Amino acid sequence: MFESLFSERGLSLDRLKVLIEVRDAGSIAQAAPGDPVRQSQYSRQLRELSEFFGCEVAQRKGKILKLTAQGERLAELAREQLRSLEDFRAECREENVAFTIGAGDSLIQWLVIPRLGGIIEHFPGTRFATSNLRTNEIVRQLNEGRLDFGIIRKSAMGPGLKSVSLGIVSYVALVPDALARRKKKFTLHEVLSELPLATQTTDGQFTAGVREIAKSLAITLKPALACQSFPQTMAAVKSGRFAAIVPELAVRDLTDGPTHRISGELLRPLDREAMLAWNPRLVRIRPNALKISAALHAALRIG
Repeated sequence: MFESLFSERGLSLDRLKVLIEVRDAGSIAQAAPGDPVRQSQYSRQLRELSEFFGCEVAQRKGKILKLTAQGERLAELAREQLRSLEDFRAECREENVAFTIGAGDSLIQWLVIPRLGGIIEHFPGTRFATSNLRTNEIVRQLNEGRLDFGIIRKSAMGPGLKSVSLGIVSYVALVPDALARRKKKFTLHEVLSELPLATQTTDGQFTAGVREIAKSLAITLKPALACQSFPQTMAAVKSGRFAAIVPELAVRDLTDGPTHRISGELLRPLDREAMLAWNPRLVRIRPNALKISAALHAALRIG
């Protein structure tokens, strides 16, 4: 059995690990930056894999050595097999098995981390790692097998992934009491036109949605502060100097001072359905993955 794989030299776990590292980094130069000795070693190991399999797993494009389509496919196969071996080794040694969850920073802080403790109690041999990523990167890494689970908006779901709904992420406008100057009630129009606004600008869909709302209210939106994440936007609200539109999940993070909340139909276009997604290959190669996905689905439901 498998005689053809062992009749020649050139295949090893070390070489497959190098292949995966180069795949994830994008090139040998990026996998071993500033280290010509290591780059030369990586190049030799990839050449040996090419000779073993009888196809080019890497080709030089200009000065950069990158994986070919066949090299990409081999890296995908190798990742699955090494992940299975790693899990089996951990099981035999009674060590913890790790699962990675990719999501945006706000969902990691306000949804994932607060609820993971209960899951760990039910799976004592399991540990988790979170990865702060943008939606397109989560989808890409799920397809490549670099992430186990991801939380993405439903509209970003691509073919080939499994998913279950976690519920609707809705949004509210917040005005700190220190900024309100004794006014008891604000309209969304007043928040967007009269108050210094802090807004998240790296989420293109959210930013476009806020601008559409402002346009519908005949307002030219001019935020006073551009933030790279919703937690940064919440820090601005907590300073007492800025109003903001944030996920309703963030409201639980408010502990300092009263804050005025504005919700309603005008903000509904910002709503998005959050999905827990994973690659169906995960269930085949990782023990307990199906049970973990069910536990995450139950624990991370919104609303």
